[in-house]
Amino acid sequence: MARGKLGALVLSLAAASVLAAQEARRPVHAGTDSDQRLAAPPEVESFRMAIFGDRTHGADSGLEILAEAVRMVNRLAPDFVINVGDMVNGYNRADDWVAQMQAYKAVMNSLAMPWYPVVGNHDVYGYRGAAGGNLASYKKHFGPLYYSFDYRFAHLVALFSDENLSFADPGADQNMSKAQMAWLHKDLAATRARVVLCFLHHPRWTAGYRGCNWPRVHEMLKQDGRVKAVFAGHIHTYRDDGVRDGIHYYTLATTGASLGAFRESASIHHINHVRVWPDRIAVAVVPVGAVRGGDMVLGAELDEMVALARGGWLEVEGRAGMAVDRPHGATFRVAVTNTAGRPVELEGQIGHGAGWKVEAPALRATLAPGARASFPVTARAPAFDGRKPVLTVEARLKYPLQSGLVQPIEVRRAVPVDLHGLVAVSAAAPADNKVLVLDGASAVRVDLPEIPPPLTLECWVRAAAPSGRVGLVTRTESANFGLFWTPRPTALCYVERLGADGKGGRGYVRAEARRDRERDWSRWHHLAMTYDGRTCRLFVSGELEDEAVGEGPIANAHVPLYVGADPDARGAPTSFFRGAIDEVRLSRVVRYTGAFKPALRFSPDEATHLLLHFDGDAEGVFPDASGRACHGWAVVRPRRERETIAGPEK
Repeated sequence: MARGKLGALVLSLAAASVLAAQEARRPVHAGTDSDQRLAAPPEVESFRMAIFGDRTHGADSGLEILAEAVRMVNRLAPDFVINVGDMVNGYNRADDWVAQMQAYKAVMNSLAMPWYPVVGNHDVYGYRGAAGGNLASYKKHFGPLYYSFDYRFAHLVALFSDENLSFADPGADQNMSKAQMAWLHKDLAATRARVVLCFLHHPRWTAGYRGCNWPRVHEMLKQDGRVKAVFAGHIHTYRDDGVRDGIHYYTLATTGASLGAFRESASIHHINHVRVWPDRIAVAVVPVGAVRGGDMVLGAELDEMVALARGGWLEVEGRAGMAVDRPHGATFRVAVTNTAGRPVELEGQIGHGAGWKVEAPALRATLAPGARASFPVTARAPAFDGRKPVLTVEARLKYPLQSGLVQPIEVRRAVPVDLHGLVAVSAAAPADNKVLVLDGASAVRVDLPEIPPPLTLECWVRAAAPSGRVGLVTRTESANFGLFWTPRPTALCYVERLGADGKGGRGYVRAEARRDRERDWSRWHHLAMTYDGRTCRLFVSGELEDEAVGEGPIANAHVPLYVGADPDARGAPTSFFRGAIDEVRLSRVVRYTGAFKPALRFSPDEATHLLLHFDGDAEGVFPDASGRACHGWAVVRPRRERETIAGPEK
């Protein structure tokens, strides 16, 4: 038969075999019809075990690593655990040895399943080479020096690799005695298991043991034909030496012992998680601490972390200053309040650009629930050079979880900077007006504090008919509020409760422009959104288009507001707008409840929190005419162009 036809026949038979196996499985109990035939998984015969590496020698702190490994294995829930030796530091007198044994067993006895020791050199070597070492103590407190047991279809063998109590000359000292060889031969002959697994402390098949009689042991295991794997430890470095004559050789690193040099790969604290079938095994190396229980993060903890991530616990009290013609100094305070229900640790720093001189105490504290810390900061700024001032507070809270994890929660807050001598053009006549022109790759960024309701966000806009989802004036990132340029221009508020009854979960309240109106968006239109703590409304050119009901405060996240874009989770601009925008105003009041005639130009009042006219010629900066120094800063190269707004009615 030709090779191609033979290959096709083999594939066909294999596919038929798979199909037959699938058809033999029990089908799922389906509630609907489907083109896909699903079957229950096949029933397989297997078991799981975990293997621990060396605990010693090393500092007593290794017991904490061992304890975490025990907690981890209890979560994995294997059938049993085996170690590969070196459980105590040893090389000591009996009293000290007993104390170390008790400390080790106190941790291991927290396992929810049986565990089995394998003897290592530290476990039996005595003080200054004393005859007999600690063999008697080991047998009294841990068990026999070598032994075996059957479990289901498998036979597990623990060997003793230190019968001479020395490995000074491995070729001479690290040999299996005739007595142990005879026992192993008899033991293998006596079991009817289908799989054999072996464990010992020293990896005698490696180059460091050249000259010992492991080749004879290997030959015995090979002749038996059922041995699938041999596991050892001792060298504190992980290695997989592959399969020899059907036997896979593994050496574990550590589970609490001192580490070797290769700490990003082979020198790690870990356990091996092994699944055993009658015809194969699967080994997974699991670093200590990598397995968490189902209670890793409690729901209440996640709720607190989400609230902390919004950053309301970090405040800047006061403002810095910068002058156009000289250095300028100012003092402000950084305040942190622990809004969580458990103690947290704070650490932080002041970030600044070139030329700034900052004096501040160390931003460090341990805060009880509800506690507040305040730190004075003096900042002396260089003369304004047209670039956005860089002065930030970068703070981190370390939030401890019940599971033992610690989640850092980082917030970066821009310090507001007054620009002395930079006059915002707010009194020019409309005929002298300039507008912001955006090309789909530029925007204006404004760093704002938290803005609770009531509020009004509004602007004038002229562009091609909207399509897709584009940020117009937005500050949304599962929080805050914004106006979006979509096929139906939209106002969004992310509120604590949704729905007319206020019983829904948090999310966006959405008000959209009506479908039944045709508008020429190439002419100027006024858009405004309001939220009063319950109802979000959208107005287009002074007419109420839609309203949606939510309830409660707006969820806050400290991302910037963008004119002509939308922030992502890191505060970077996305979803850029193409067109012209003018007269962006954010107010801490609901300015409109019914039909109105939009002003072509806004004037600031007590409720105005941001007002951008986009007039003047200052390079890179768009002065805030509200008097609150929430200036806009260029992203890429937005342009100003002279144009007079004409409302759609004109």
